[in-house]
Amino acid sequence: MKTINIYKIMGVLLLIVGMTSCGEEFLNPDTTQYATKDKINDLVENGGGEGVVNLLNSTMLGAYNAMITYQSRHDAFGEMAVGLAGDMMTEDIVFTYRTHFIYDYDIDNNTATYARPNNTWSYLYSVVGKCNEVIEKVPTTVTDAPLRAALGEALALRAYAFLSLIQRYQQTYIGNEDKPGIPLTLTSNDDRPSVGGRGTVREVYNKILTDLAMAVNLLDGATARKSKTNIDQSVAAGIYARALMVVGDWAHAAQYANLARQKYALMSATEVVADNFGDINNKEWMWGADITTETTTMFASFFSHVCSFDVGYAESTFAPKLIDSRLYGLMNVSDVRRRQFKDPAAPVNPNSGVVEENAPSYCNYKFKKVTGWLADYVYMRVSEMYLIEAEALAQQNKAGEAYDVLKILMDNRDPNWSRNRTTATVEDVFLQKRLELWGEGHIFYDYLRLKKGVDRTYEGSIHMVKVNVDAGSWKFIYQIPQTEIDNNQELSSTDQNPLS
Repeated sequence: MKTINIYKIMGVLLLIVGMTSCGEEFLNPDTTQYATKDKINDLVENGGGEGVVNLLNSTMLGAYNAMITYQSRHDAFGEMAVGLAGDMMTEDIVFTYRTHFIYDYDIDNNTATYARPNNTWSYLYSVVGKCNEVIEKVPTTVTDAPLRAALGEALALRAYAFLSLIQRYQQTYIGNEDKPGIPLTLTSNDDRPSVGGRGTVREVYNKILTDLAMAVNLLDGATARKSKTNIDQSVAAGIYARALMVVGDWAHAAQYANLARQKYALMSATEVVADNFGDINNKEWMWGADITTETTTMFASFFSHVCSFDVGYAESTFAPKLIDSRLYGLMNVSDVRRRQFKDPAAPVNPNSGVVEENAPSYCNYKFKKVTGWLADYVYMRVSEMYLIEAEALAQQNKAGEAYDVLKILMDNRDPNWSRNRTTATVEDVFLQKRLELWGEGHIFYDYLRLKKGVDRTYEGSIHMVKVNVDAGSWKFIYQIPQTEIDNNQELSSTDQNPLS
């Protein structure tokens, strides 16, 4: 029997207590300098794995906190700001006033010196940095179950950040595999060295896919998920499915989307209408952020920018976010999601809290008031997994199977959708995805992946900014921040993306 070195274990535990008592100091990368790989290996060998996991979890908390951190601008508050900025660049959201996110809505916010490319880059690479602190310290050969789960969580979240970065700073994968990618900041435990320059798109996606496959495996059977704020195997599989869709691996995308959705139930039609889309306890939510009085960023928050019912940037008397009228018109009258928006032919929703004369047509009722800006943030819902699986099947010319999967979702949204049809196409799924995930920060990636342009110039358009931007335009892609070009010795002005 091996002897447990209690002094080493207590040393790590005391370090954890000290870090917790110092408030935000535990977010500093230097706080994990004492837990070297050798010490972690020694502690695990001697029965001290629990203390190490607590330490690594504290580091991961820093990564998750970065996803909701205010970045000194009211349009920069982490993950949901990145997602909303993308949604504003599509046809699907109509803006009504020139305030925060207006340049995203203009599709004119991609220049190297602008705040949006800089804030997005710095936020996502801060997540990468925190995840690397964990990945650096846990060997991929680890057998301790809690440490395997910690490593899997870090790999999945880092891959999530890399996936966002490569889609924001370069054209989509298919047809651009050998174009410049993004810097890959890796660790000594990775299967390849870091790439300080841009490398290639193929290199970036290969690393993303490798890490997500490993993460799903490492998280298999893990039972210690702390809450929905943390990544578990289902979420890792969902991220993997998203990445597989970008590279066109339809069979595996369908497989992992199916795996991701197994433990979650869809909201009923009644629940969809009643839900405020701001509570992490919703049965459909797979992953999100639990916003509290300590973490709320108040006016500089997602709900301030999307909720029509509360004081904030999106209140109905200032700059509410509307659904595109043409998109709204594509819903059947029997589709319950129509009730998430102000029907121009109907009176205001009497329970919305919005005064009728101040609620413009097509105003969204989806994101409802939560007192004190304490609405939670949603990063992944199970409905998305049904949509990914259905599209992946349709992409394989399995239109009947795609219909079967999509019907499960649509039976909870529009009971008449399945009438007179037995198949579902890629375009059918894309439409339902635009409606189902409206405003949640995902659809812009599908515009890019499916090579869709944005045309707000159609007859009858209610868009304030009427633009027509072709698919593949560099207007959709951010330039590398100028500060990165200036400070990264492996980059130069020749590595910069075009503006348009």
